[in-house]
Amino acid sequence: MLHEIKLADLMTLAEDLDLPEGEEAAVEAIWPHLRVELAGGTVEVYWKPEGRPIQIDVVGGDEVRGYIAEMVEEQLPPAEHPGALRVLAHLAETRSIVFIQMGVADSHHLGATIGEVLAFAIAEAGDGLVLFYERDWASPDDRGENIWTI
Repeated sequence: MLHEIKLADLMTLAEDLDLPEGEEAAVEAIWPHLRVELAGGTVEVYWKPEGRPIQIDVVGGDEVRGYIAEMVEEQLPPAEHPGALRVLAHLAETRSIVFIQMGVADSHHLGATIGEVLAFAIAEAGDGLVLFYERDWASPDDRGENIWTI
């Protein structure tokens, strides 16, 4: 995970965040604090001097099927859009779900950028898709485009 974050062009990815200190200063400030730790079954990514880290959890087994059934029933409207069909087909084959969580303030700062880098790296490694903020579906194959927006 550290390798993926270090390889990413965080300054370009952070341009949309309109950071008060600017992208360059914000990105430079994370390097002394950047580390990944395992806490129980949760991976924690630290990127700032204090506060909540980005937390990554994996769910598998029967819990996955229950979560997907609930999502399809409550969040995914019936659709014939090619992206919707791709998402539904993908969900039918899904064996695990990776959740990336962070504080609200972090989702408006570099936490969002780091989370995006990690989400796509994990999805690519696991032949998966990414769901941002329970709304926008994307693929590591084309990171700049949404497959489908709920």
